[in-house]
Amino acid sequence: MLVLLMPARGYAQSSIEIPDAGVTADAASAPPPPAPAAAAADDVPITASTVDAVIGVRSLVYAQNPATPDELDDVGATGEVNVLLSGQVHRFLKWQAGFIGVLGDPGSPSAALLDLAAKLEIADSLHLWIGRMPVPSDRTSLSTVWALAPWTLPGRYDSFAPIPSASARPDVGPRRGPLGREDGVTLWGQLRGGRFKYYAGVFGLGEPSSSPLFSARLALSLLAPEPGYGTRSSYFGSQKVLGLGVGAQHRGEGSRGPEGSLALPDDFDEINGDILFETGNESAGVLDLEGAFARMWGSNERAKYQLVFLASYLLPLDVGIGRFQPLFRIQRAERGAAEDAATFTSIDAQLGYVIDGHNARVSTGYQYTRIDGQPRNAVLFGVQLLSKGN
Repeated sequence: MLVLLMPARGYAQSSIEIPDAGVTADAASAPPPPAPAAAAADDVPITASTVDAVIGVRSLVYAQNPATPDELDDVGATGEVNVLLSGQVHRFLKWQAGFIGVLGDPGSPSAALLDLAAKLEIADSLHLWIGRMPVPSDRTSLSTVWALAPWTLPGRYDSFAPIPSASARPDVGPRRGPLGREDGVTLWGQLRGGRFKYYAGVFGLGEPSSSPLFSARLALSLLAPEPGYGTRSSYFGSQKVLGLGVGAQHRGEGSRGPEGSLALPDDFDEINGDILFETGNESAGVLDLEGAFARMWGSNERAKYQLVFLASYLLPLDVGIGRFQPLFRIQRAERGAAEDAATFTSIDAQLGYVIDGHNARVSTGYQYTRIDGQPRNAVLFGVQLLSKGN
């Protein structure tokens, strides 16, 4: 079996944080220096490898009064910078490390470890990653905020803060972990260049007081491959996409009440499905349609299911250095069994200005949210910039 899985050459993995940054999964990285003639190439470790770097900045200004969220009479600002480093030390051994800095309260800026993964990459169909990484549950979790068309993640109804506080309740939907990451192990692979991918992971291994989180996903791309660990929620017309995915999660006693609650923990179980359809080109414009469904079980879950629908259209007209992309997203989550359970509805209307895909874009928009009938309004203006280099 291992002989059949062995590749003819080394495999270059795209970055897990920002799929369109760095090399793509179809392109090989710079080859290592040739081995001496007397040594077998497969047995010679790489002694001089290039370190790839990706730096991303997201800055957001928004109008929303935290005391009375239905009012727009207060202005706030948040931002984050991500630094992603990756390299290769052997034909089958690679690594990745990422760091995040967050700007919120000027008196308390913070920084944290984002990614830290050691990668055993034997073949396209067989990868083993160990460390901290995005949890493979649905398309959103593998895209992260950097490769979404809307500015905010689905399932987050309370605020625009890029990083919820440590005591915040989990987002409605699949568990993503703090910063969208968890410590664990993922076995994953792809066939036919990324037309089919599988993931099986165990997370929460750095939390000895909690049971591990088991997360699995299967993904099928019918029109064009979507290679690599990560994915995107928009390709801006670079390829036609019809992607289907299903996922499931389980964590013993993973359904817990809010901080200070006396509710007994319960098991958390979740299943989800998602679909992405993208068609069009530079001259006709690009239409994106995306849908997702998640069903959650647990006596302390705020919602028992969530539905998400998104439609966007990248206009086929250059305006200055970019193109406009109107976007509409609606989310609905039905009340769960927790003491703080609620029915959530959220509507986003955004206008993006796409300069260079996910590498350079501007978003402005309005979000209307109702939590058990209580309205919340917000207006946002965000800028995302990415750069890469060796």
